[in-house]
Amino acid sequence: MVTKFAELGSMSHEEKLTLLAALLESAAGPAPGAGRSPDPPPAAPPARRSTENPLAGVRFELLGPLVIRYDGVDIAPSAPKLRLVLSALLFNANQPVGASVLVRELWSSGAPRTAHATLQTYMFKVRKLFRGVLGGSVEDVAREVLLTCSGGYTLRVDPNQLDIFEFDDLVTAGTAAMRAGDYEQAGAHLRRSLALWRGNVVHQGQWGPQLRAQAARLEERRFYAYMTRIDADLCLGRHRETTSELASLVVEHPLHESAHAMLMLALHRSGRTPAALEVYRRFRRRMLGELGIEPSERIQAMHLALLSTEPLLTDLSLTSDMLLDRLVARARAASSSTVTG
Repeated sequence: MVTKFAELGSMSHEEKLTLLAALLESAAGPAPGAGRSPDPPPAAPPARRSTENPLAGVRFELLGPLVIRYDGVDIAPSAPKLRLVLSALLFNANQPVGASVLVRELWSSGAPRTAHATLQTYMFKVRKLFRGVLGGSVEDVAREVLLTCSGGYTLRVDPNQLDIFEFDDLVTAGTAAMRAGDYEQAGAHLRRSLALWRGNVVHQGQWGPQLRAQAARLEERRFYAYMTRIDADLCLGRHRETTSELASLVVEHPLHESAHAMLMLALHRSGRTPAALEVYRRFRRRMLGELGIEPSERIQAMHLALLSTEPLLTDLSLTSDMLLDRLVARARAASSSTVTG
């Protein structure tokens, strides 16, 4: 501890911040009065088992604006920089995040000279936030929840506390069920995964490169889950129910071939083959007009199958990808036999 004010002048900014944190911590409880014995220390709480999660009652949500729920209340800080730090730690939960990475996320290429010291202040504030849940001291939080590791920090979170972990697990389970041909189970898993989303992954301010990449990955996986869930419904014979969703998708994604192929299939199975052929004609015009290329072999095979009322189009055991692959194989075989004949 510093005993002379003159010593402060020789300390670095980082050492001053560390000293300030220690002083704030020591000032949290009243000092015993002069001439009287200090009160006996409170009984120590029972030792927490190493496998017990100190923040078991907290729920972290990133699929939408950042939310940290405790006892039904959102305790996430409102300050944009603190929210960004928490988002970066949560996107990399249970993995060390380098201080230099966090500085880049916070300030991009315009980091101030005091960036690392300021980052330490932010970490102290985040630990104080968790201290309100955990109890004890900031040191307890630093030891059990937000750990300082070599060159950075690690936030310990159980997978069932973080919605992005739950989302990934459900999408993986839904994909496995699709491959196994259990379309009912696949649809159930994927619906649950999509229900976790409260909106787009957003932040109040400018995110750094790593967070932007993480958000883009999640949005892409969300789109995959949505498309696969519709595919499962098509395999379950829910053609009319999916038509409106697919019609909206092709408007939002006018050059997405799979969405157009699935809409054509849904319309055909709903008894609207002329409308399905019109979807192809509009799509081909757009591809030629905007990109100067013909549609892919897969969607052209779907078009030919519609014109010939190919029986494969009614096979509900096939996913859209499986169906398109078989249609392409048949079209190639027919073309080959025509040439050799």
